[in-house]
Amino acid sequence: MHKNIDKKYIVGVFVYISTNKLTLMKTTLLSFICITFFSILSFAQPFAAVQTIDSNTGTDPYEFASGDLDGDGDIDLVMATYDFNGGTPAQDYIKWYKNDGSGNFTVETEISTTLQYIDGLTVADIDGQYGLDVIATSGNQDKLVYFLSNAAGGFDTEVVVDAALIGPGEVTTGDINLDGHTDIATISFSNSRTQWYSGDGTGNFTAEADIENGTGNFSLYVSLADLDGDTDLDAVVTYYGDQSIEIFYNQYIESGSTSVSWIKDTVTVDSGSTATNFLFNVTTGDVNNDGNLNIIAVDNFSGDVTWYDKVKNGTSTANAISDDSIIDRPAAAVIADINNDGENDVLLTDGGSIDDAIIWFQGANNASPSATPQLIADNNFQMYDFAVDDYDGDGDKDIASIGFSNDTVFWYENELITLGVSEFDPQEFIIYPNPAQTHISIKGDFNEAISISVLNTLGQQVMSSKVMNNQRLDISKLETGLYIIKFDNYNTTYKFVKE
Repeated sequence: MHKNIDKKYIVGVFVYISTNKLTLMKTTLLSFICITFFSILSFAQPFAAVQTIDSNTGTDPYEFASGDLDGDGDIDLVMATYDFNGGTPAQDYIKWYKNDGSGNFTVETEISTTLQYIDGLTVADIDGQYGLDVIATSGNQDKLVYFLSNAAGGFDTEVVVDAALIGPGEVTTGDINLDGHTDIATISFSNSRTQWYSGDGTGNFTAEADIENGTGNFSLYVSLADLDGDTDLDAVVTYYGDQSIEIFYNQYIESGSTSVSWIKDTVTVDSGSTATNFLFNVTTGDVNNDGNLNIIAVDNFSGDVTWYDKVKNGTSTANAISDDSIIDRPAAAVIADINNDGENDVLLTDGGSIDDAIIWFQGANNASPSATPQLIADNNFQMYDFAVDDYDGDGDKDIASIGFSNDTVFWYENELITLGVSEFDPQEFIIYPNPAQTHISIKGDFNEAISISVLNTLGQQVMSSKVMNNQRLDISKLETGLYIIKFDNYNTTYKFVKE
């Protein structure tokens, strides 16, 4: 969610010019939200009242991620602020929140108090020790850094991966060269580069040949996913200059070599429009539940939330999820199965302060999600980022987020399992968390060990095991991507994503 803009940016009455960089001010942007009619949404999915974790995050919490940061098996949270302060950097923080496994979070010692304008934040296992590590970018200090989790249950000091970036923003991770180690990808906005760094598994990173560069179009976002189903990670790149979306395919598998190179898809996903668009969030997921990954774009100016059914080097079909009549200033989308029916749903947050704050669109098998959203929460917190995971360990997915306008971290408990209103037959199964990084659990109405097989998208078996009810299954050795669990003695399969 990049904010540092090196060229004049004018949209309606909004113009902001700083001394060195022309910066899209989040706070100013929100001042010009057009008032729309409230839509009346049904409340079919039970969520408990908001539970505040941190009521004093520091000014303007902006980036958010979740994962097992201390290696104890439950999902923790991490937050970063972006205090623009009129163009003069102020006090920014990276803070994390330890989970006891039941959704009780403790505010821990800050990870960083020196990084400024934190415009990218994610978690991944860099060195294979203790817990997930924290990776971040500074849009003001022009660097990419990480913080390793340590044996004391906290984090070590900042380690710089690259200090020569120009306006870095979104950061993401994955095993790009399929060597079993975490790699990092980020953008260098001002010189229009999308870069990646190969990791050696011990904390050392090497800058590799760019995913793309030299377009002069101001690279804005990068997202990694196996979009062509060949098991290596491809890159989705978006641009500020014309708000376009492109795919760059990783040629690691196709080349039959041990090196990574990139080829741009011959057909643009979306050509964009500078007059009416501002891509605020772009992600990937199986929106229509057909086994193939899609690209999802959230446009904060037009209000359109769109998913694209893209054929490799072929047609790109745009499909509407939401528009400004539902949320005028949408901020972020997450693809997840929120009601445990085996189909991915679409969750959406409001980056403004007028419309419904969190809504979801129910997914369907091999079809677009429902056109009618359902309400999860209604507040004016302005949620620029959020995470969906099982924070209380009960088998359904909860929601955690940040309030940009009230400097808070909070979560909503999904009471689907607690209230016993699950939509599926009790003989079926729950796979959680999903997506997952190191382990998944299988929950269902069975008391003896059952046999399962894990298949990749080509139908090849990559794992087999016997599991007990609610037992954790180690998936850490699987490559990042989409997988299918087949229950050998049941006529059913489920999908999960390994991050």
